[in-house]
Amino acid sequence: MDLPTPASAPNGIAPRRATDTSFLAGALDNANLRNFWGAVWRWRGAVFWTTVLLTALSIVVIRTLTPEYTASAQVLVGVDHVKVGDLQDLITDLRNGGDVSGPMATEIGVIRSRKIAEETITKLNLQNDPEFNEALRPQTAFQRIMSAQHIIPQSWLFGASDTKTEGAEGSGGDEMTKIVTALDDHLRVSNDGHSRIIVISFESKNPDTAAKVANTIADNYIVAGLDAKFEATKRANVWLADRLNTLRQEVQVSDNAVEKFRNENGLLQAQNPTVPGTEGMTLAMQQMSQISADAITAHTKVLEAQSRLAELQRSGATKGGSATVNAVNNDSIMEVLQSPTIQNLRGQEADAERRAADLSGQFGDKYPRVISAHAEVAEIRSRIQAEVGRVVDALRNEVATQQAREQQLNNLLGKIKTDAARNDIAEVQLHDLQRQADADKTLYQNFLNQFKQTQSQDSFQQPDAEVLSRASVPLLPSFPQTLVLSLLCAAASFMLGVILALVFQYLDVGVRSMEQLKSLLHVHALGMVPAPQGLGRGKLAREVIDRPMSSYSEAIRTIHTNLMLTDVDQRPRVVLVTSSLPGEGKSTLSVSLAEISARYGQKVVVVDADLRRPTIHRLATAAAKPGLVDWLLDRVSFDEILQRHALSGVDVIAAGELPTVPPNLLSSERFKQLLRGLGEQYELVVIDSAPVLALPDTRVLSMLADKTVFVVRWASTSRRVAAAALQQLDEAGGFVAGAVLTAVDMKAHAKDGFYDSVLYSGQLKEYYR
Repeated sequence: MDLPTPASAPNGIAPRRATDTSFLAGALDNANLRNFWGAVWRWRGAVFWTTVLLTALSIVVIRTLTPEYTASAQVLVGVDHVKVGDLQDLITDLRNGGDVSGPMATEIGVIRSRKIAEETITKLNLQNDPEFNEALRPQTAFQRIMSAQHIIPQSWLFGASDTKTEGAEGSGGDEMTKIVTALDDHLRVSNDGHSRIIVISFESKNPDTAAKVANTIADNYIVAGLDAKFEATKRANVWLADRLNTLRQEVQVSDNAVEKFRNENGLLQAQNPTVPGTEGMTLAMQQMSQISADAITAHTKVLEAQSRLAELQRSGATKGGSATVNAVNNDSIMEVLQSPTIQNLRGQEADAERRAADLSGQFGDKYPRVISAHAEVAEIRSRIQAEVGRVVDALRNEVATQQAREQQLNNLLGKIKTDAARNDIAEVQLHDLQRQADADKTLYQNFLNQFKQTQSQDSFQQPDAEVLSRASVPLLPSFPQTLVLSLLCAAASFMLGVILALVFQYLDVGVRSMEQLKSLLHVHALGMVPAPQGLGRGKLAREVIDRPMSSYSEAIRTIHTNLMLTDVDQRPRVVLVTSSLPGEGKSTLSVSLAEISARYGQKVVVVDADLRRPTIHRLATAAAKPGLVDWLLDRVSFDEILQRHALSGVDVIAAGELPTVPPNLLSSERFKQLLRGLGEQYELVVIDSAPVLALPDTRVLSMLADKTVFVVRWASTSRRVAAAALQQLDEAGGFVAGAVLTAVDMKAHAKDGFYDSVLYSGQLKEYYR
């Protein structure tokens, strides 16, 4: 049969790159929550047994621990007592060092001090208690053996036991130090940061000892506070007495300096307490103030007299004649001129005018009595004019007198101001001396008050703290808390199990699900192939023929369908099947894929392009020679290399004679012509190639095939290896249609918890046989 040589590829589609995403980067991108829980679920057995075993071991260890009892006493710091004076504040400041920012921290430090610890040890005789004195503890078996063999010095094993041979003074000091350390290790002193309550807790193997130590430390702390107060009071009395003598002398010196300076500069103070506002004023200042007030009063009187005179002048009273009379008749002038004589004359004028008017009405103007009456009125008005003249003259004299007095006072005030200006500098110095003297007096008075208070406090002291509640003997141990510790150990064991699961997952470099194919390798998952138990490679290749309803056959159908759907408009004709390493099931998949396509009625050919380790002829029960290499070397015709599989009807082209330079053959124009002809003659051409990482043949073939199917062996192929192989295919320009997961152990896969674990197992298993 002649091989057709069409002018172009059957599909007319140039090879495309599978993806632009880096496979190596995608292989490392697996740190997400879903993968985390997937790993934990997959290795749940390790998590479970790790949790159970470690928890059980922890409970056994907890039950062997020596119980510890904790007793707590509460002390209230800063008790408010009735105070005789302010000395209490002084003593508190001395005790706290003047720093009140952290009083609770200071009191806690006092409670944990070595002094209180030693007093507690001595009072309770703890130096004879083996719990605190290591030298009194019985030797363990290990210590006896090591001491007998002289392997380790006794001082390393028994602590203070070697010090018994030293002097009494050195031995006692070292022993007390270690006992104090042991006591401090079991002592806890705390404060909640909001109140003034300090909790003193002590832990001991003996509940009675725990309560006694807590109560004794609280008592010793209160006594220590009282002792500190007595000592502070004594020191304050001595210091205040010396300071008072010095301050008394300083007050005398400063007062003498003030009086001497005042006398030398004539700055004598006024001593007139009856005059308000003159306290602390000098005589010059008081005199200037009085003269200034008199000058103001005189000026006011001048203005007042001038105003009255001006009003008289405006009214015409100073012009004489009828104007004066008219002015007198004006009510506003009468209010200014309050002269009794003018008022009397006005009354007489009114009576005379009335009589004249009455007589004039009865007798006429020529009658003698009428004329006499008019003459009387004229005389009275003349007298009024004369009196007004006297009033005006008196007012003018008053204005002149007040102006003279005002001028005299102003002259005197100017002279006093001149004298006062000369004393300004001296007065400033006097004020400075006075302030210094007042400060000395205030300081002296304060120290005198404190000295009196210290004398009264000498025999009256109250503690700043009191015991709110004494420690009672604990009935239940505080350590170990079996339930709490057991829960914590269980949680820690579970976390350790999770860590082990993650470690196992990290060490497991294989791909176990189609989900991982997508997330780790960034490639489309075409399907997964279960591994039937008890079937070799030869029988597995015939599974599609012998058992077309089995799960294996159904998996091959799914892969074939997904492959065809990768390009619905132009289904692939030339399909390359490859893997990253040998033994991943690519050849078996190639034969099975061809057989399932043949069952659909398609014309299919399988080409064995693995020219180093060909296996297609064995799986298809065909002859190994002649084959592809023989035709490419033009040793045989095309019909001689084409073999028909009797059971499936699939045509097979074996590899043939193994070549010396396989890449040259597969990249030759003759091989490309073969693929074009097969693509024209067959509906599906399946090429089984060598692994990608083994030879460069596969990269050459990926450029010639329409689609490439990448095979990954379940739980065996390393993710990095598979990613590297896909990267090479991508760089070569091949179009990877997707990946297939082969040899899947469905029972183990179902336990991993992946979303595809239900395929071909569980309830779906009933559909296959």
